[in-house]
Amino acid sequence: MNGLVIREPNNGVQGKARSMGLGVTVSSEWAIPYARTLIVSGGALPWGLVSAGLHFLERWDVAAPLWRYGVLAADLGTPEERKRTATVCRDLRIPVYAPELLFIRQSEAGEELLRVWRAECALGDERLAFLRALCLVKPLFCALPCNWLADGQVQAHPRREHARAPGRPSGLISVEIAPGVSVKCFPGEEDKVRRKLQHKTGRRRS
Repeated sequence: MNGLVIREPNNGVQGKARSMGLGVTVSSEWAIPYARTLIVSGGALPWGLVSAGLHFLERWDVAAPLWRYGVLAADLGTPEERKRTATVCRDLRIPVYAPELLFIRQSEAGEELLRVWRAECALGDERLAFLRALCLVKPLFCALPCNWLADGQVQAHPRREHARAPGRPSGLISVEIAPGVSVKCFPGEEDKVRRKLQHKTGRRRS
């Protein structure tokens, strides 16, 4: 069975999830109770994409969205955290992810990623901790585009801005943005995604 983990009871979320045939666990613990699990710890929940995210776990151990285009690891955390991240990841000019919407498979790599991430969070910044965990554990990781995130609290229904634009293809494709790191985007948006990330990286190198 596939399912969601949420931090607090939410009748709207729980009802919507069950109507989709998903299990729901309300817990403050960090665990993977389902074969394919979505752990929601903040932000709005993009219902129209949940099934796709869980489907990606047939191939990947972990999937999470990019947090913000143009924001790199060098922009976050304390000097101590950045130093630790640079040591583990070898570079701070790398994109940052949003583990508050975390798709994770019940596998050895998934379990280890979750354990290491929460241990690394002791330094403070959860996003930098997640980057370090990815580099230390090296699970099969799928980076999702920013439009999987929305502002606000977890909601029972998708926000309108996540509706597919008329004429836009419904299938997502993979685009490599760094060696071994890919993001999902709609066909025809590959160059747009690359330009957004390369622009920020180029400014850092100049």
